[in-house]
Amino acid sequence: MILSFGIFIQFKKHQASDDVMYYLTEIRGYDESEIKTLESKWAFGGLPNYYVEVTFQNEPNIVYLYLAHHLIGQFEYYDMNGETIPIKDLKNYDPTTIENEKTIFIN
Repeated sequence: MILSFGIFIQFKKHQASDDVMYYLTEIRGYDESEIKTLESKWAFGGLPNYYVEVTFQNEPNIVYLYLAHHLIGQFEYYDMNGETIPIKDLKNYDPTTIENEKTIFIN
């Protein structure tokens, strides 16, 4: 049973990564080469349960978090060095999903 749960979590994480990659490349217009890392996460008991951390080539120290549980959208960001970055200086900030809570449904 524990093995099944682990397989299910890995499947959902993979699906979340695929959904966010689709969102970034097909909806937001990024080229895959612009994305440095894309890593799906699972938060036990947290909301959202599945999210994806994305760093871009042009901002390697900024991590953007994307919802990935049946809706897609950027909901948070942070600097890996702990620095405070003004929103106006962020190159991949997407206020349409953060401030307006606009989401795209996939699946």
